[in-house]
Amino acid sequence: MKAKLILILCLNTLWGLAQPQPDSIRVLPALNRQVLDTAIRYGRMISPTYEGAVCTEFVMGILGHFMSLTTEDTVNIRIDQPRESIKEVYRQIENGSPYPKGVVYALEFNGKGIEITNKAEVLPGDFVQFWYPNSWGHCGIVERIDLENKVLWLHSSYPSTSGYGIQPFHMPEYCHFVRLKL
Repeated sequence: MKAKLILILCLNTLWGLAQPQPDSIRVLPALNRQVLDTAIRYGRMISPTYEGAVCTEFVMGILGHFMSLTTEDTVNIRIDQPRESIKEVYRQIENGSPYPKGVVYALEFNGKGIEITNKAEVLPGDFVQFWYPNSWGHCGIVERIDLENKVLWLHSSYPSTSGYGIQPFHMPEYCHFVRLKL
């Protein structure tokens, strides 16, 4: 009887190790941890008010702790291509252009990031750019993600946080992620 109990405990332990680990147990890559620590440490200095540094300026401020950003990088993060109106961004989205991906496109283009196409693989410390249909876009750093309820908690600069803060957002269909690599 004692041997059976030991066998059952061993099998349960081995079976448990083979199961996928929930997000809360997954180990963050060291660089993701550094991105989060940098956002917490310098976020309020980078974006003391929303008017002082909007979301793209916040993201560039964080990235500036890890690399030198070129003029092209800042243009791509700001999605600052010549256009007559915001409607052109939505036409680019519809046409599959990479430019509306902002920070995702910038980091992939300069070889400093890897786009994450499977949302289940997104981790805290990854960067995101999203656009609500024919409305507005936003970028930031993932604090956590709830795929079931389509909610993202982001480190970013936003009017309701009066600059830097962590805030939830509904995750729209057009939502792209990138992991920093150096």
